[in-house]
Amino acid sequence: MEAKIIYPIPKDQNSFHRYTRSIARIAFPVAAVVCLIVNLCVKGKPWSIIVIWSLYTAWKLFFSVKAVEFSLFSHFARVFIYVLVLLWLIDHFLSTGWSKTVLPIVLFGMILTLFTVFFITYDRKEKHLMSLLILGVIAIVSAPYFISFPVRNWIAFGFSAASIVLFVVLLIVSRKQVVYELKTRFIAKEREKH
Repeated sequence: MEAKIIYPIPKDQNSFHRYTRSIARIAFPVAAVVCLIVNLCVKGKPWSIIVIWSLYTAWKLFFSVKAVEFSLFSHFARVFIYVLVLLWLIDHFLSTGWSKTVLPIVLFGMILTLFTVFFITYDRKEKHLMSLLILGVIAIVSAPYFISFPVRNWIAFGFSAASIVLFVVLLIVSRKQVVYELKTRFIAKEREKH
């Protein structure tokens, strides 16, 4: 029995990309350690955490892209998630108080954008489903951070609720694909264990 190759053969990376990746592989960790040491010596607010996360984000988005599983949609979803974490870190460690209003708006904008693209590219939506599910789970998990009772911040409440409603609509409309995707992921992980 002859095995069929179902994944496309990855293209060779050009020499410029290999060269810049090699430099970044050394420069990024060195820059992270230097920032951490300087921050510890100078003291004050832990700005080095934001720098380290930014370096990690740059590495994951530009130098460590999966060639086989790459899609523009999932790449944008990852960008959105990294941006959300970065905004939260800035609020938590540098300038507090604004994230509970800004983050729900940003999260809703991200989910709405991806939700729209998801249904425009209907024929290929199975490839995008997991990325959108991750953002939806973030919307639900982060809702208690934005919403307080009695409601004091109606902007945060409105956008958080809208994000969750969008996610629920996605689950209802694409329930068959969601179940299939989750089963596929679960079966694949079970096979890896054995």
